[in-house]
Amino acid sequence: MAARLQIKHKLLLWFSSLVGLILLAFSTYVYLSSVDYRQDSFTRRLTRKANVAYQVLGDTVISSVLASLPEQAEYLYDPADRPLYKSLHGQDFEPTSELLAAARREKEHVFSFVSPGHRFPKDGVAVAYRRPNEPGEYVAIVTAYDHNGYTRQDDLFRSLLYGNLMAVVLVAGVGLLFASRALAPLNFLIRQLRAPGSQTRDFRLRAFNPHDEVGVLATAFNDLLARQQALAESQQAFIAQASHELRTPLTTIKGWLETSLAYDTDVASLKEGIGQATQELDKLTELTNGLLHLARLGDFSEPLERKPLELMDVLLDVMDTVQHQRTQQRLSLAVSEGVERQLTAPTVLGNAHLLRTALVNLVDNACKYSAGQPVALCLEMNTDQGVRLRIEDRGIGIAPADMQRIFQPLIRGSNVQAINGFGIGLTLARQILQLHQAQLRLYPRSGGGTVAEVDLPLVTATQASSLQR
Repeated sequence: MAARLQIKHKLLLWFSSLVGLILLAFSTYVYLSSVDYRQDSFTRRLTRKANVAYQVLGDTVISSVLASLPEQAEYLYDPADRPLYKSLHGQDFEPTSELLAAARREKEHVFSFVSPGHRFPKDGVAVAYRRPNEPGEYVAIVTAYDHNGYTRQDDLFRSLLYGNLMAVVLVAGVGLLFASRALAPLNFLIRQLRAPGSQTRDFRLRAFNPHDEVGVLATAFNDLLARQQALAESQQAFIAQASHELRTPLTTIKGWLETSLAYDTDVASLKEGIGQATQELDKLTELTNGLLHLARLGDFSEPLERKPLELMDVLLDVMDTVQHQRTQQRLSLAVSEGVERQLTAPTVLGNAHLLRTALVNLVDNACKYSAGQPVALCLEMNTDQGVRLRIEDRGIGIAPADMQRIFQPLIRGSNVQAINGFGIGLTLARQILQLHQAQLRLYPRSGGGTVAEVDLPLVTATQASSLQR
């Protein structure tokens, strides 16, 4: 039931319950204090009456002198517990020997007893007195019914009860009003979400006040919608571009094979056609592998398996791989003094295969678009906890208009049509480096070409100790 309540109703219940408990505690304190005060006040009056009763001991008009309280009754007992006086009103109470003993022991004993025909008990006090030169103690007892006190006490109880109920009802009504007003911005957002226009791609929430908590929530939700829209558009563009890129080699392969079947009559022509189809199949395989890599990186539901890697070993392995693929390409690696002064070799925490794949793509891209010009790698300290790798080429560079979308999958620069490629390498490299908490930036090189800058975090002492354990 509680799970189905709205927030304003929960706030109302909590607030009303809290106020009700506070009022109940306060009313209980007031009522109990009133009860104690009535008891003490009436006991003092009874004690004064008992003193007077003892002083007028033996007077035949004692009843008319003492009777001033409702249903007041007086009793006098000598040290031998023999009654000396008993008023005519004391027909509903008979003192016991235990009560007389308690009065002599306590000197003033307060008691109460149930009287027929009364809603509340009667009160009484027994006081012990000692006369000079006489052994033993006399006991004077006065009982009465505090009609006025009980009436006021009953009136106070009803006043507190009805007052608390009215206060809780008033608090609930005011609390509901304030809860509704406080949650009005949320209800405003909910109405927008349920409106027909909320199904459109460009839908955004509007807030009463963009600076309060609900406004911040609406802004965060709008940012989420913007990211989702960008992701959806990127996926659509990716699917369209991938379909085009996959269809092109397939069409070419089909064309070469159909041509060979229809027109090639000699072995040389058949070999040429099959060779062209094989080249297109290689391109299709490369493209398919790249798309599979992207799909697998985008679905990393489990933590990436990483271990400490010496960055120099990784870089030398990358350069050796690229050099075997491009035997005519000149590659160089420079290490700054800051790296050389380190007591230990720069070590990063990563997946060897993925990190090598990312760096190979970056270096291979630099070589591919440098038109045979040298490609330089430089490793330097970025901070005390990180290193920076710069990969510089002297090639055609990246057009400024392409910088914003160059990392999108299957997107290539506008000036690279004559160079083979699919637009997957940079996207793959960036995603891999992000998994390694690294940053990749591209910017133009002074004098022509492009600089790819990679900031990698080094293994910290805490990570190293945890890995050793």
